[in-house]
Amino acid sequence: MAALRTALSIAALGALAACATTGTGSGAAASDTHIDREARRQVAHENLLTQMTFWAQEYAAYPTDLEAGQKFSEALRLGGQFDRASQVASEALSRHEDDQQLLMTLGLAELGARQPNDALQPLAMVAHLDRQNWRARSALGVALDQLGRTDEARRAYQEALALKADDPGVLTNLGVSHLMAGEPAEAETLLRQAAALPNAPPEARQNLAIAVGLQGRFDEAEQLERIDLPPNLVAENMSYIRSLLDNSRSWSSLSGARTRQQ
Repeated sequence: MAALRTALSIAALGALAACATTGTGSGAAASDTHIDREARRQVAHENLLTQMTFWAQEYAAYPTDLEAGQKFSEALRLGGQFDRASQVASEALSRHEDDQQLLMTLGLAELGARQPNDALQPLAMVAHLDRQNWRARSALGVALDQLGRTDEARRAYQEALALKADDPGVLTNLGVSHLMAGEPAEAETLLRQAAALPNAPPEARQNLAIAVGLQGRFDEAEQLERIDLPPNLVAENMSYIRSLLDNSRSWSSLSGARTRQQ
């Protein structure tokens, strides 16, 4: 069955992700006293491609520097280079054990790569180390949902909402949990709540379209899809949603439902 696609993901930048190496050469041996702290502060205002290029160079020059490892791995993750992001985060964790930012990036990268088993440990560690970290609990819920551990996943989402009430990203993830369980009406309630909140992620509206369509309200679903997607993807997505109505058993691996992990 063809996957339900969207036009919102950042394009992969594999050549850039591979350009940073560690371990040999004069750059790797450079002293951190030569780090340009002002340049590091300023690059945060640049676009993602510029940030990825900058932190690739910084990590190559200062492979043992915690900030370089954190920022490079996170930029790779945001750029869709999940495997490389996981590799860099793991390398950095070997030097900075139990760093929560690196653990979080590692867990999210593994989720992005659809490796929920590998995401569980780092995300659970962050949740244990920081009892107030609602993002870690929401991401942990996503990993558990991907593993089919629905009850545990929903407990994790509820813990996240107890810390961050009405967060649209957490509500989106909980809504997706209901979609995957074949409960579109329950999903619709949560996703409408998420979509109506300030700073609602686009995933909330896209998943709402799926929930509405799975209840046979195709015109409404199509209108929601058109807000974010071009006509060709809208048509393909609607065809996919219709096919799901004939095979509800496939909902557990609903390929079009998109969780919110950032």
